[in-house]
Amino acid sequence: MNAPQSLDGWQAASAIDICASQLRMAQGRVVGLDLNAWMLACESTGLDKATAIDLFTAVEAGLMSAIVIDE
Repeated sequence: MNAPQSLDGWQAASAIDICASQLRMAQGRVVGLDLNAWMLACESTGLDKATAIDLFTAVEAGLMSAIVIDE
């Protein structure tokens, strides 16, 4: 149902799996996803830099909303 529909989608999903634990922390709380880790993960999956940057805010927002729901 939520499976990626394109090669870029699969590459982005792989990058999320690779760097999901690479979080930015402040005062003991998660404040976002580490951009450098995201870019390296995207590079390792073959996702181009422009697409990686475009997807970063959506990926980070999704991750943050999942963390808020878990709390």
